[in-house]
Amino acid sequence: MLEGRAPIYEALVRYRQERNVLLHMPGHAGGCGFWSKEFKDIGSLDFTEIPGLDDLHEPTGCIKEARELLASAFGAEESFFLVNGATSGIQALFLATCEEGKPVLVPRNGHRSFLAGLVLSGAVPVYYQSEVMEPWGIEVGPRIQEIARLLENHPDASGVFVVAPTFYGTVTDVGLIVQIAGTYDKMVLVDEAHGAHFRFHPKLPAPALSLGCAAAVHGMHKVLPALTQGAALHLGAGYTRRRELRQAFDYLTTTSPSYPLLASLDLARLFMEQQGQDALERALGWAEKYRAAIRSIPGMDCPGEEFLSVPGVKAYDGLKVLVVIDRFPLTGYQLEEILRERFRIQVEMAGRDYILAMFSMFHDEDDWKHLHKALVSISADYRMDGKGERPRVPVPPVSQPVLTPRQAFFARKRKVKLSELVGEVAAEMVAGYPPGIPCLVPGEQVTPEAYDYLVFLKNSGARIQGPEDPELNYLYVVDELDKR
Repeated sequence: MLEGRAPIYEALVRYRQERNVLLHMPGHAGGCGFWSKEFKDIGSLDFTEIPGLDDLHEPTGCIKEARELLASAFGAEESFFLVNGATSGIQALFLATCEEGKPVLVPRNGHRSFLAGLVLSGAVPVYYQSEVMEPWGIEVGPRIQEIARLLENHPDASGVFVVAPTFYGTVTDVGLIVQIAGTYDKMVLVDEAHGAHFRFHPKLPAPALSLGCAAAVHGMHKVLPALTQGAALHLGAGYTRRRELRQAFDYLTTTSPSYPLLASLDLARLFMEQQGQDALERALGWAEKYRAAIRSIPGMDCPGEEFLSVPGVKAYDGLKVLVVIDRFPLTGYQLEEILRERFRIQVEMAGRDYILAMFSMFHDEDDWKHLHKALVSISADYRMDGKGERPRVPVPPVSQPVLTPRQAFFARKRKVKLSELVGEVAAEMVAGYPPGIPCLVPGEQVTPEAYDYLVFLKNSGARIQGPEDPELNYLYVVDELDKR
């Protein structure tokens, strides 16, 4: 058992031990209403905001203490528990930081939660592009000089949002971006959803807060031992709109938070402080060993240090294992299916030319061996066809904004066939998922280049999220009368 304070978890255990008659929410009455043993166990700690268990929105007891411990562990001035994933943290930052009608710099490869933040805030997105690792079309980090140019052109921008790390584990030079933004007196706000573990091992990329960013959001459940949806929002010394942020947090966060989820975040923080570095040391050692082993498999590659050759990429997370098969007679989607059906391995995501496996501190070496052996077997079964590399994956084009995302969200809409989209103004987002990066955003005019990419996406086998029709046979657009 871990030694140290986990105030929320401790409070739940104390309350359970009191054996009170539970004449309050939730309706399962401390787990009694569940017929499943697993849910009975969870329910025995699933209480609500009653005396002794504090209030997430006005904390004075165990949640207040747990937030202070969280901030200390992650190097923040103030931290918030998020119970709706990193998404709600991103949305809260947009709502608190941005002003309606004013520009804000955002990465084009941002998660779709960025779009929700733009709709909520009414801000005008000024998109910057990403550096691309060829020939696979993988967006690995922002074009930093483009950020500098856009700040020069938009002196009234509310701030700069950055994604670091990307879904592939690559991390940009956050410190340099903070330095550039500082010359314009702008805050840098970092979607660090996949980097909650960075602070706990020196071989991992430096955490954004340590590099001077104003705020960072962690999807704690992605990499730490926390329940799904568990996340955190951390504020640094440079964040200047704290009153607005607290209001935005209150507006966007449920008044009935999951206490098991909160307790899991509390315990995850305690684990990382006490055992995180040792656990990461083991995992990173296996990552180095098996990345090299996968590279030696005919027809496959597994980049690591190669990421650092791309401009703007400062570091990478070794636990994100990208297996590239661009010279292989299978697509990444087919490889994902074979791994699942034949070898009982489910990877995080697949693209046309790759799969991405996410390893954690809690996989043992047998898990790494199992993936390696499966890839060796598949390589032997599917010989290279001698046709060479496939054509490069196109990068999503940036279409011309006509309306802000908020204006498009509230506009009247009509349905248009895919073949008739060119020239129309999109009213729906289109994103291949994962990682959920939009290729078309509400308020943008569909250019011929955007149309070509939509056709590519439709035919690629990727899962499409955002539009009402995920098959992309049609899309909703802004009605002609509302284009003003």
